[in-house]
Amino acid sequence: MKPKTFDVWVVIFLCLLPNWKFEAEAKNNFEMQTDNFTCSSEDVNSRILKEFRCGISKSAKRRTWHMEFMLKQPVAEHEFFMKIVLPRKSPLKDFVLLNVTTDGCQLLANRNQVPLMRLGRNVMERFSNFPKQCPFKSKTTYYIRGFRLDLNLLPAVDMETPVHTELSYRSKHHGLTWISGFLEARVQRLNEKKRPK
Repeated sequence: MKPKTFDVWVVIFLCLLPNWKFEAEAKNNFEMQTDNFTCSSEDVNSRILKEFRCGISKSAKRRTWHMEFMLKQPVAEHEFFMKIVLPRKSPLKDFVLLNVTTDGCQLLANRNQVPLMRLGRNVMERFSNFPKQCPFKSKTTYYIRGFRLDLNLLPAVDMETPVHTELSYRSKHHGLTWISGFLEARVQRLNEKKRPK
């Protein structure tokens, strides 16, 4: 490497270093607080779904959400849908952060996914007993319990905003969504007591 080229890279590195440090610090100043989590099903005749329930924990300080379901029959081929929206006040349009439908079996196996979905699947393993490959079995209670997103796992966040997330699992064979979840949350600044030293 020529001396001039090396000098240019050193200058670029020194300029980026403070910004990188600022972003790392900014991310630690925010947390995501869950306000509500509900779920529903199109399977009104219980062809696929035997039972389901969703909700949030009672603790207002460190609220988490949960979803549980049991299937009447195994489900192999299915689609997973997720949409993450940051609502904005009128006349601005809501900002859609993610809007994707993907092959559910590939998602379970964590293959060929959008990086954000792959990260989400990795995080979810700590909170769920979802299989790592298809099918979802019958007469097994699948769950996501105590889920709370750690913003330190994501790129730096430096804003306070509401966050609305919709997710659903749809059977390709039956052509219906056996469960959908609706999450209302907000990214907020940590108070001084919670702020890392």
